[in-house]
Amino acid sequence: WYQRRVREAVVSTQSTGSSGINAEYGSEDGFIKMPLGNLQMTRLVCKAVGIQLVLRDYMENPRFTESDVMNMFPISKHSDPRANNTTKLKDLAEDRLNNGYLAESHDLITEALNTMLQVYGPLHTDIESSHKHLAHISYLFGRIGQAISHQKQALLASERVNGIDHHETIYGYVYLALFSHNLAQTGVALRLMYRAKYLLQLVFGPDHLEQAAFDINIGLMLMGKGDSKNSLRFLESALKLHKKFHGTSSVQVAMCNTLVARALARNADFREAMKYQKHAYEVYCEKYGEEDKRTKECSTFLQTLTSKAVELQKWLQNKEKMVPNMIVSEVMPDSSISEILTTVNGIPATPTKIGAMSTDKITAVQTPAVVEEVTAKIDDIKQKGDDEALD
Repeated sequence: WYQRRVREAVVSTQSTGSSGINAEYGSEDGFIKMPLGNLQMTRLVCKAVGIQLVLRDYMENPRFTESDVMNMFPISKHSDPRANNTTKLKDLAEDRLNNGYLAESHDLITEALNTMLQVYGPLHTDIESSHKHLAHISYLFGRIGQAISHQKQALLASERVNGIDHHETIYGYVYLALFSHNLAQTGVALRLMYRAKYLLQLVFGPDHLEQAAFDINIGLMLMGKGDSKNSLRFLESALKLHKKFHGTSSVQVAMCNTLVARALARNADFREAMKYQKHAYEVYCEKYGEEDKRTKECSTFLQTLTSKAVELQKWLQNKEKMVPNMIVSEVMPDSSISEILTTVNGIPATPTKIGAMSTDKITAVQTPAVVEEVTAKIDDIKQKGDDEALD
């Protein structure tokens, strides 16, 4: 049985060929085929079959033989134990969060988390999920320090429960980097993003669509730090991936074109920036029309680039003593960088805007009808939990 299992795994890795296979991933535009390299295929086969290989460099030759097999471990299916009352409280909190009631959702998740810690201990998938939700709520309220504290606990639990190469752990690094960047800890945020990018490349390969989002994160953080040269390199890599998977006339490509144009503008390369921004403007006009807010912003920035390019050209031709003002940091202020980062990572807006928009909804929670409804649900959940404990 042992030899048969190893031979099947060896044959499966050797039958993929030199270029790996294509894996399908669901997205807004349907299913997207992304190449999965031989190294990633070998890793997936070993995890699925339960094979531990000897330590060597598998980058050049990811195929392995029976002599490379060091150990085998059983693969078993199981379900994590869950407490019904805490799970229902957590689901209710997530429902209130999706409806915009941040304060109420925070209280419910906190109550559920305290119960989970008593039932499960500090390491459980629900513990990790609860800390992650508390981190997002704290971030939306503008409490960045609390958000970082909760996200660190969520990341620690995910590393222990899911593993360091699990997708939840990888995104835990991304969110912690985002929160650290908003606390002006750009160096820490970049180290976390480099770690997340390395893990994503290890698990899914360099041609995965999420690599584009990670490259945008790193590029924007470097832009805010003033390193426009390296920022441009990461943004161009993201643009290349979006063109490959979404086509040249997609909104994602238009957004990347705008970001590349802003990076070029910071390097005073206005003519090249105009080419990227013009392409973005054409896509926005086709998708949304000329009256859309995004199209108008794109048009305004294109006019700014044109005027700067003309000003620089005049100075080069006339050799005037007065050097023109080529500083264009206002085209991408730190607040704009934070807004784009939150949008790319799936958070709806910046903390200040969320706080302003959520005030009415938080106040609306205090109306008697809503309070009675939520209180009744909580009492019902607790009552069912007490009845189950008595049984």
